[in-house]
Amino acid sequence: MKINYLKTFVLLGLSLFVFSCSHYDEVQANLKESKSGDDESHNAGRNCGSCHNVNGSEAVREAGWWTISGTVFSNGSSLQTKATIEIWEKPNKQGKLIKRLVSDDKGNFYTNQFINLSNGAYPVIIVGLNSKQMNVAFTGGSCNSCHGVSRSTLEIN
Repeated sequence: MKINYLKTFVLLGLSLFVFSCSHYDEVQANLKESKSGDDESHNAGRNCGSCHNVNGSEAVREAGWWTISGTVFSNGSSLQTKATIEIWEKPNKQGKLIKRLVSDDKGNFYTNQFINLSNGAYPVIIVGLNSKQMNVAFTGGSCNSCHGVSRSTLEIN
């Protein structure tokens, strides 16, 4: 059996950092996530991770560090307020369901839960019987850092 020592070292280091972080227990005890019917989020379509990130900006202190976040649209520029976002371990909704989120009344979805995406994950957006999935693994949770910039927006009717 071949052991990838670099990967093992990085994962061990990341684990030690997360578990030794003084805010880890606080964040997990005060989970903040988007909810259907909420309208407190803002900046739909922008990269949430540009402010809500590990660097400790005012946005993090006030609202949270979003580990997964983005905006879902319907019909181009209309916000999709009825979307479910699932993050899967493997493509085509295979493997373990890692996380399920819903879009709020401004089309935004987010969580501050620590989620290990280092092995890659596969998002699926669902509205009613319609779904769209990403068949390429992503390792970062700021969906709008690509979608709406170098890729089309996240859109489903």
